[in-house]
Amino acid sequence: MKLKDHLLAGFIPGMLLPLIGVYIYYVFFFSYMGFNSFLHHLEKNNLGLSVLSLGVILNLALFFLFYQFEKDRSARGVIGASFIYAFIVMYFKVLT
Repeated sequence: MKLKDHLLAGFIPGMLLPLIGVYIYYVFFFSYMGFNSFLHHLEKNNLGLSVLSLGVILNLALFFLFYQFEKDRSARGVIGASFIYAFIVMYFKVLT
């Protein structure tokens, strides 16, 4: 199976991977509580943006993977998704 070098081939995984990263964080550190309780804990302690920011770090690995295989358009999609998350985090940090 050949991976296409397309903007969406990087953007879609770039949007999903941070959410998967939040779930991985939950599994490793908070698996003793339910996922809804975990989300409530993040909201109550204002940790949601910090955990989401940690999830975005996974996009760095994805970016370098695309870059290594010379999929430059896909790598741009990952960067675009990372910028969207960065703007979301900055927006909510300014509001709170």
